[in-house]
Amino acid sequence: MPSPAQKRIDGDIHITLLILGWVFLLINLMLAYSFKNILDRQLSMLVGGAFLMQGLFLLLTATYFSHTIKAAKKVTEELELAKIKIETEKAKDEALLNSIGDGVVATDNTGAIIFINKVAEEMLSWTGAVIGEKLGEISLLTNANGEHISIEKHPLHLSLETKKQVVTKDYRFVREGKVDLAVYISATPVILKDEVVGAIEVFRDITKEKEIDQAKSEFVSLASHQLRTPLSTVNWYTEMLLAGDAGKMNAEQKKYLREIYDSNNRMIDLVNTLLNVSRIEMGTFKVKPEPIKISEVIESLLSELSVQTSQHKLKVEKKFGKDVPTINADPSLIRIIIQNLLSNAVKYTPDGGKISAEVMRRPHDVMIEIKDSGYGIPKNQQDKIFNKMFRAENVKDKITDGNGLGLYSTKAIVEQSGGKIWFESEENKGTSFFVTIPLTDPKKKIGKKNLSAF
Repeated sequence: MPSPAQKRIDGDIHITLLILGWVFLLINLMLAYSFKNILDRQLSMLVGGAFLMQGLFLLLTATYFSHTIKAAKKVTEELELAKIKIETEKAKDEALLNSIGDGVVATDNTGAIIFINKVAEEMLSWTGAVIGEKLGEISLLTNANGEHISIEKHPLHLSLETKKQVVTKDYRFVREGKVDLAVYISATPVILKDEVVGAIEVFRDITKEKEIDQAKSEFVSLASHQLRTPLSTVNWYTEMLLAGDAGKMNAEQKKYLREIYDSNNRMIDLVNTLLNVSRIEMGTFKVKPEPIKISEVIESLLSELSVQTSQHKLKVEKKFGKDVPTINADPSLIRIIIQNLLSNAVKYTPDGGKISAEVMRRPHDVMIEIKDSGYGIPKNQQDKIFNKMFRAENVKDKITDGNGLGLYSTKAIVEQSGGKIWFESEENKGTSFFVTIPLTDPKKKIGKKNLSAF
């Protein structure tokens, strides 16, 4: 805002210009009158008119400059007010960002840091000046196995490249040489007129949540192991009784024993599933690649499911591309993936329906499609289908048997194998699941246990 002294100066200039304009106008009028006595009337009128025009010009000039000064003064005042408003809003935004509990970093479109809040500095143990530094170069990330994440795969870099939000909760920050900070990261591009002008990365410390998940997985693993032995014993003795090893039984006794045997097998399947989930989450399962033909795995599984498909009068179709090569993969993992999808297709397809299995080669992978004409997945629940323990509402009453862990573990195995899984579904018309397996050789993984195929 202008000071009182500046206001007085502006007023003095304005008054001076007006006075000068009137003085020049009066002088010109007087000169014109004096020339009237010397020259003839016509010449006097011309000269007087000239002086009069000059005076009017000076008066108009003084008035113009007076208005210009006023306009400039008004613009200056408005700019000062706008500057104060911007600085106030900036201070509010910075106070807001510094008060939240998550780390916040803003960058320009090259990834150079333009803002970082105090929480981010404390979480990452950054003590020096980092404004202007490239975030991807100074924030080192690893995955859950301690493997370095390249700059190209950094969430912020991916966000700037794809113009989309990138979210991950499987990375850890390296701080002072130690991988000790598990983080949830959300990187969002800032887009102006369809151009990326920067990005904002928000991250939250989830180390304690990860530790709790680890403890939970270890408990499930321990409990499942303890349940496995008595369940196997029940299974073994039931088989003996059904075989007549303990004496002949009538039809009704065999019926009850068969119910016990089937229920016990369902419990064994559940225990095996829980063990698989805990091993996947803890990263303790083995990966032992070897040459396999996916078509042979599908043929074997369809043969095992033939009793169910015949019982429900399901039509089964197979289509295997002739150019599909033998791939290197862990046979037990591939079997679990396909088994979960095929058994779901059989389970959730009404009598007289159709299921199909197709394998095709693509440039960089092999794609498997398992399709059915079953109940489908409601549109409003499709985003939850891979969640742990989730079952769609439209099948809970129709099919009571199910634990909601099959697709969760399938997705985890596929992604840890370097592949992708997705689906297309329409309620009451059917579902198609797609899985891709890379043609590149997977890395051998040394673990404590194999995953169980049922």
